Amino acid sequence: MMTNSDSVQKLKNWVAEGEHIQQDFKFLVSDARKIARTLCSFANAAGGRILIGVKDNGGISGIRSEEEFYMIQTASSLFTSPRVPFQTQVFQVSGKQVLCVTVAASEQRPHRFRNEEEKWLVYIRMGDRDVRADAVLLRSWALEKLPRGKVRKMGPSEIQLLDFLDANPYITLSKCRRVTGLNYKNCVELLATLLRWNVIEAIPHLEGLAYRIKSN
Repeated sequence: MMTNSDSVQKLKNWVAEGEHIQQDFKFLVSDARKIARTLCSFANAAGGRILIGVKDNGGISGIRSEEEFYMIQTASSLFTSPRVPFQTQVFQVSGKQVLCVTVAASEQRPHRFRNEEEKWLVYIRMGDRDVRADAVLLRSWALEKLPRGKVRKMGPSEIQLLDFLDANPYITLSKCRRVTGLNYKNCVELLATLLRWNVIEAIPHLEGLAYRIKSN
């Protein structure tokens, strides 16, 4: 059985890690829609935890009331689709409460969240950021549900793109069109296929996302 001191140490170890691909800090939750975006981002990636009552610098501020928990419930129920399930745990540290919200990686992705303009958008966790998914990522997730034999085979366009990536650190969707001469739809299919094969990986970029040879 975990004692309170064990629990406190566990939380301190997490906080010491800082924010990363599977951990986010929230001082408080004042907007259900914004926290819904983070719930979806974790569910669409490798899962993770949100520590509410922790400042960006790792300082423990604590949560004020159970309102934080109900805000998470509202975010999941009203602003995510499919609904993102989560688990919660409360930690007591020096008289302050920290709410840990844990989200598992989902097989139902893409999970969407409804923004202030009532648009359903898809985000994914990358590094310590929630990044909006593009058409390539969405298509690659669709390809994951198909048997490998149903995905296009290696051809001249794939070889041309990989040759480019051998000499360059990354490529964007717009750059892919210029390099290969393919139209938008075919470039999406090309990059999505290479993602499906785990040959390339997505990374954050000023244009949204870029793609590079997957590191080992």
